[in-house]
Amino acid sequence: MTDRVTSDFIFGTLATDELRLDAMRRAVQGVVHNNVTVPSRPLPGAAFSLVVTVGPTLPVVGIVARYTIEVRGSLERENSVDFRPVEVEWDTLAWAYRQRWEADMPAVPAGALLRYEITATLADGSKVGADLDEWTGRPTPFALLVDDDAVPAWLSEAVIYHVFVDRFFPGDGRSWAMPEGLDGFYGGTIRGVTEKVPYLAGLGVNCLWLSPIFTSPSHHGYDATDYRMIEPRLGTEADLVELVEAAHAAGLRVILDFVANHVSEFHPAFVAATTDPDAPEREWFSFRSWPDDYRSYFDIRSLPKVDTTDAGAREFLFSAAEYWLARGVDGFRLDHAHGPTHAFWSEFRVRTRAIDPDAITLGEVVETAELQRSYAGRLDGMLDFLFLQRARGFFAFESETAPAFETFTQRHLEFFPPGFKLATFLDNHDMNRFLWVARGEVALLKMAALYQFTLPHPPIIYYGTETGLRQWRDVEHDDGRRVSEESRIPMDWEGIDDDILAFYRDLIAIRRAHPNVWWGERRILPDTTDDLLAVAIRGDEMTATLAINRGRAPARIAMPEGATSMLRTMTEVPDPADGGHLPARSAVMAIHPTRRDS
Repeated sequence: MTDRVTSDFIFGTLATDELRLDAMRRAVQGVVHNNVTVPSRPLPGAAFSLVVTVGPTLPVVGIVARYTIEVRGSLERENSVDFRPVEVEWDTLAWAYRQRWEADMPAVPAGALLRYEITATLADGSKVGADLDEWTGRPTPFALLVDDDAVPAWLSEAVIYHVFVDRFFPGDGRSWAMPEGLDGFYGGTIRGVTEKVPYLAGLGVNCLWLSPIFTSPSHHGYDATDYRMIEPRLGTEADLVELVEAAHAAGLRVILDFVANHVSEFHPAFVAATTDPDAPEREWFSFRSWPDDYRSYFDIRSLPKVDTTDAGAREFLFSAAEYWLARGVDGFRLDHAHGPTHAFWSEFRVRTRAIDPDAITLGEVVETAELQRSYAGRLDGMLDFLFLQRARGFFAFESETAPAFETFTQRHLEFFPPGFKLATFLDNHDMNRFLWVARGEVALLKMAALYQFTLPHPPIIYYGTETGLRQWRDVEHDDGRRVSEESRIPMDWEGIDDDILAFYRDLIAIRRAHPNVWWGERRILPDTTDDLLAVAIRGDEMTATLAINRGRAPARIAMPEGATSMLRTMTEVPDPADGGHLPARSAVMAIHPTRRDS
């Protein structure tokens, strides 16, 4: 690879400027709730408000929310509450006015599941529901779990390793298979992952995220045909239990990729839904014209979308999650979590926590920060796509300045409620690997990883990033096709870059040795320039001082004295703490006692 990649496609509904503008225009139309509450996560025993925005063309004269309150599965009462108009807001994009309405909700007890629907009355007496589903035309059912249940403590100190099972390790002495294309099967197995538990424990990670392992016709598994059976080419249920036991014995948790949004077209429930008009599973899916015109994931016909407003579909998914928790897994990464309703995830949280109070949920929601924040109290956290884009912009594409990047980070961390986790990553299975977009510059990867590991939330490492794994071609092909499989090549166990691996081991060790530092106050230091980022992260007892020189010339940086530990991205160069010399394309982090007068 000789030329730097200049664009970065992040998969999702807001992947381009055109899609974002279209989403903004649609967001101001109709009666919009978007699960917005004040505060963003209501707590037991405290009153809160529901918020609705009315679009510029609707002559709304009244809005009501009808709700029920359930405590531990028992329906306590049914009631309603009226909204009141609060203020008129100007929307420049729509070049029109919209109106904000709020409803004051009563305090509810801990563990209460609040279910509600919102209906507006227009001047002519007609009714309009909030957040109408574009496919069905029905209003969205809402639900909110009101509790003070903390995110399981182990997630705060997790370092997560993302294993793409088919591409990680075959195990049992076997070599990689050689399919005709990257969409074929390379032969990675669950037992292969188990054999590599000592390697993963030695790396220092303490949580494994497995790509989908349920029966599926594809190499990636995001199109399950049976949620209670392991794909035979990957192994058996006994193999998974063995992996979980081995991981737990080595101090590692295990979370599974779980897809509640869609299934394979070959899933028995969908087959029944499209062949038997009286099958109860027909209600699990949405049809415009039965049986051929149905709702699917991004209009991919092989991935029919599950209607999680249907009680039967919900029970099917809840019980599948419970099944695997009962077999020892520690939680789930939730694929396309924006697809199912917030109400679904509120109930999912109730059901999974009842099986294991320490089970965690991390959602994939490639949407706005406002929408991501609305999942607080429903999920434990999000995959941090917003940080991903800015980090790749600063380190790989060099498209923004150091002050702008750090300012984004500080505001980003402040925007989300305390306890809600933003799991960071530099690349994943749907995009070019970081080293590819960085044109193979290892120095840029090290700098980006060092910065990532100074954030308070759990870092994720995509398999092979820690060993310098490259890819063969860009995800965006010259013929216009987008082939995510380019970032999923088999792990090269014979071609490990020992320098990168050693750096990651040291980086993880320092992060885990100082868990309280990363929650400290971040402050941009005066040495910062467009290409030199200097930041202090001040904890109660210890402070981390980080200096990153992205530029192509040496820089001067005043590092503090008395460091108890230090990590540099470069080798065989003068220590920046000695004379303040920081070479081009390098970074240093020092951990030192917090000065009481600073």
